[in-house]
Amino acid sequence: ETRKESQKTLILTIFTSFPLTWLYLGLGTLLFVFYRQNTGLPLPENADKILSHFTVHVLPAGLKGLVLTAVVLASIDSPLSSLSSSFVTDIYRPLIKKDGDEKHYLLVSRISVACFGLLLAGIAWLCAAGSGRMLWLAFKINGVTAGSLLGVFLLGLLTTRISNKVNVLAMFASAAFAGLTLYLSEQGLAPIGWSWIIVLGTVSTFTLAWLLAPLEPKFEK
Repeated sequence: ETRKESQKTLILTIFTSFPLTWLYLGLGTLLFVFYRQNTGLPLPENADKILSHFTVHVLPAGLKGLVLTAVVLASIDSPLSSLSSSFVTDIYRPLIKKDGDEKHYLLVSRISVACFGLLLAGIAWLCAAGSGRMLWLAFKINGVTAGSLLGVFLLGLLTTRISNKVNVLAMFASAAFAGLTLYLSEQGLAPIGWSWIIVLGTVSTFTLAWLLAPLEPKFEK
């Protein structure tokens, strides 16, 4: 039965993809016809941006907001889903409430989606003033956390000293150290470039987790 359901779903997916393809092709055709009939309207320098240009400059206010909202939701639904799933699976379920039912975890997942959405919206609002340097800001923030992930990955790949609790402790300590180093670097108090932050985070996470791994039984007591 499961195999039949999978085959049925696959066949339905093939058929439902045709209307979407025609929708995309039809949208491009309609835009071409619209601008051909309205030659006085300005066009974007890059033809790939024709849809966004049409949305911002031609559509009325209400419909413009609806389209932009759909674009934003389509781009952030996957990250929000991943964040929520990781929170429930890796933090809430094993560390906070181990004996909950599926309805409870589903509720927590929905609440976490809303919380992460508000958090990301707040971060975007705070960073709006420096929008010209958002890419570099994203690199710097990623350097603070990515070093911890890479350090734990190398620890599991190259050694046999694996301790979950110690790894978490090392990751948080390393991220805090990397964040402090980045702050001092931005203030001109530390003679180090931000591109080295991920290297420091990786080395500190690997070293701290490797040294403290034999002590996990003491942490459990």
